[in-house]
This record gives sequence, C-alpha cells and structure tokens, in this order.
Amino acid sequence: MPKVKLLTSMAGIGFSHNAGDIIDCNEAEAVRFVAAGIAEAAEAPTSKVERAVKKRKVQTAVKEY
Repeated sequence: MPKVKLLTSMAGIGFSHNAGDIIDCNEAEAVRFVAAGIAEAAEAPTSKVERAVKKRKVQTAVKEY
C-alpha cells in the first residue's frame, strides 16, 4: 500500500486526518489525492525513532570472604 502525506485536513464517516499525517491508502486513492493537490507521496522513514530513556547502571552484590 502506498503512503501519502496529507497537505490538508480531511474527515468523513469513521475517519479524520490532520494536515501532515502520513496515511496508508490504495493506489487509486493515492493518485487521486496527489492529482487533486491534497497530498504528496511519502517516503518511509529511514532513521530509527529516538527515545529518551534513562540508562540504568546495573550493580551486582558481591560477597567477600
């Protein structure tokens, strides 16, 4: 399924999309949206999503004799 990035907001029965959303649609819809000027072809993101996660330092208990 091709992905398109919407240039305008659109809504209907059972869906609503904001401008800037990347949506999946079939080939015919993608062609119509681009031809009408309400969407542009979107490429798959090439980089991974970065998340702010605190790294934990693992300590193990050591029994001394």
